[in-house]
Formats: sequence, structure tokens, C-alpha cells
Amino acid sequence: MINIKFFNKLIFFLLFFSILNPLSVVADNYSVSSETTITISATVGDIVIPPSVGGGGGGGGSGGATTTLPTVVNFSGMAYPSSKVTILQDGQVASVVYADKQARFSSSISGLNNEVYNFSVFGETTDGMKSLSFSFPVYVTVGSTVNIGGIFLSPTINIDKSEVKKGDNLVVFGQTVPNTNVNILFHSDKEIIKNTKTDATGLYSYNMNTEPLEYGDHNVKSKTLSGEIVSAVPVELPFKVGLVSKLKDTKNKCDSLRGDLNCEGKVNLVDFSIMAYWYKRQNPPSNIDLNGDGKINLVDFSIMAYNWTG
Repeated sequence: MINIKFFNKLIFFLLFFSILNPLSVVADNYSVSSETTITISATVGDIVIPPSVGGGGGGGGSGGATTTLPTVVNFSGMAYPSSKVTILQDGQVASVVYADKQARFSSSISGLNNEVYNFSVFGETTDGMKSLSFSFPVYVTVGSTVNIGGIFLSPTINIDKSEVKKGDNLVVFGQTVPNTNVNILFHSDKEIIKNTKTDATGLYSYNMNTEPLEYGDHNVKSKTLSGEIVSAVPVELPFKVGLVSKLKDTKNKCDSLRGDLNCEGKVNLVDFSIMAYWYKRQNPPSNIDLNGDGKINLVDFSIMAYNWTG
């Protein structure tokens, strides 16, 4: 039988040694680990006539007033009504904006260089629940405008019990886009899918009768369906069906999971990519420098590997 924990750590060390001996490949694409699909478009330019000059002037000659196009990355998508949306650039906060009452948000980051940037986007509801981070690398060229649209953050999800007596109800609740459908997926011997709908504030709740579930360990997750668009899927929450009911521990996982750089309750490739960016760079952020020695080296990666969840 495959040892999943060992396999995950093997992947981690293969990744680490790949940054020690990088391949000469230009990273000009992106990847997203979710069911949602984002769209990325870019316009690139070098020298243009500023709008203030007016007229139809200049066919690209060397004279006249000119300026370099700004380098900008624009983000847009759906989060939660009136929620705080944070955009991380290589593990550091680059922008904080608030979604409107329909859960729509947009933000721009400028002043970038020719480089591959690791961006992460996550939302936080007014009651403090956070989404899973939506992360992807993007190659930026000076003088380009990159538009990243269609971001659809995962619904927040919580449950009221860590263990539930068979036959009792398990309450699953969270928040997403207003007036949309939510699928709640219970992983059992046979997957069970339940449907519910959010209210005008994006809140949803479902009372699951656990009688059909077997005794033992289970997990639950949810996803939002808005027409043909599907949200990113949040982390699965574990629970147990047993002989008694126990209330869920509400402690923030990020408080106890060392190496969880984006505070999403697990240590995985997203955290690795953030740390890899700061490898051998000066003045790394304190939350990334896991042993506090002012540099990112093998010691920090070893700490992350020890806490690796995959």
C-alpha cells in the first residue's frame, strides 16, 4: 500500500531540488488547482503618445512627447457580499479591496517588472470566515496590461460538530454569491450530493440527517453553481459519525500549522511556491522565514516538509 504522507513529502523534496537546479524554461503560462476557470488576456506595448497630446499624431517616430506604458495586472471576480478580498504577491499583501453587495470585486497592481509572480487571492466574510486561496503564477512583461478575470472564490464552509451521533443532524453552513445554488458533497462509501440555495446575503445552511452515513470518518465540501460557472472548491472538512455528538473545535488552523504561509489550513504547493520565490533573496517576510534567521534556505524548507499536508 502506498504511504500517502511519504509520497507527498517525496514530491516536496523533488520540487525543492528543482529550484536548486532549475531548468531553462520560460514560465509564460499559469495553472489553477480548482474546478473554476479564469481568463487571462494581455496587451503589450513599448512607447505611446500620451492622451494629453491629443490629435492623431505620431506614427511611432522618435520625436514628440512619449511615455512608457504602465505595467499593470487587473483582477476581477466574485467573492462574498461586502467581504474583504486580499491579493498576495509572492506571499506579501499587495492589495486589499472590498466586494460589493453582489459579491463582485476588482483590483489592480502596478509597478511590476519582467518576472514570474505568484499571486494568491482569498476572501474573508464579515464574520471572519476565509475562503481557500485561489493561486496561480503569471509571467509579466514590462509595459503590459494583464487582465485576470473570472475568479470565483470558493464558498466558505463550516460544520457545527466534529463528531455526530448517527441519525442526528449535521449542520453545514457558509457564504458565497447571493441567490445562487450550492452543492454540498458528503464523501462516504458512496458520495452523497445535497442542494441548497443562498439568500440575498449569500448565506447558506443545510441540515444533513446522518442516518444514511456509515459509522466512521467522513468529509464534506461545497461548491457554488452560477449558471454554467462553477466556483473553486474549498478544503474538505472532516467529521465522524459515531455514538455521540461533539461540537466542532473552532480554533484557527493557521495558529498551529507551521508552514501554512497563506493561512488556508494546510501546507501544500502554494506555500512551497511562495517560499521558493524568496529562496536566497534578501529580507524575506517574517512569516516565510520559519526559523527566524533572516534568510530562506534548506532549514526553512525542512520545517515546511515536516508539516507538509499536500
